[in-house]
Amino acid sequence: MPHLDTISRWVTATTDRSLDQHAADPVPAAAHLPEAAATLRHLRTELLLAVDQLRTLLINEDDLNGSTSTVAGPVETIRALAREYRYARNWIDTLIGDEARSAYAEANPGRSLRRRYVNPGDTVLVALPHTDSCRRQNLAGHATQIKVGTSDARLRPPGSVNPLRLSHADAGIYRDPTEDRLYILQGADDEAVPDR
Repeated sequence: MPHLDTISRWVTATTDRSLDQHAADPVPAAAHLPEAAATLRHLRTELLLAVDQLRTLLINEDDLNGSTSTVAGPVETIRALAREYRYARNWIDTLIGDEARSAYAEANPGRSLRRRYVNPGDTVLVALPHTDSCRRQNLAGHATQIKVGTSDARLRPPGSVNPLRLSHADAGIYRDPTEDRLYILQGADDEAVPDR
């Protein structure tokens, strides 16, 4: 059964904008939302698995036949994951509540976008998102050819002889959690989402 992306649905219901639409917005808080959602999604899944393992242990009565650490170990794992989950949830709540993100979303309708699935080794044209890292390097919003890697992307900035590596999040590459495939965003009629 494909994974139902509850985090994406929650963000869309909360902000009236999909994660893809946030990714295309020229506001750092919006551009970081897809990465924050992926982190929260991952931690939520890990927490669910840890709780399920503890529940199975108790149902099978393994806690009665083993040592006291039989329960203490999984409980400690759950406690650590819950702490990480809380930090991830706080991060996404901060991004959702960001005043600049909210003001931009109110003043501008969400773009009509389509996904183009890519594979490691592909060279594609993307508009680099407005993440803090891309803004610091004056790359945000520029349409750029990138080579997709398994966990990052390579590009050659204008006027540079050395290639630059960016994480997928900073290169405008996203992972579809239901199909477990990489994709980039394109405007409904464009090659890449253009600079605004």
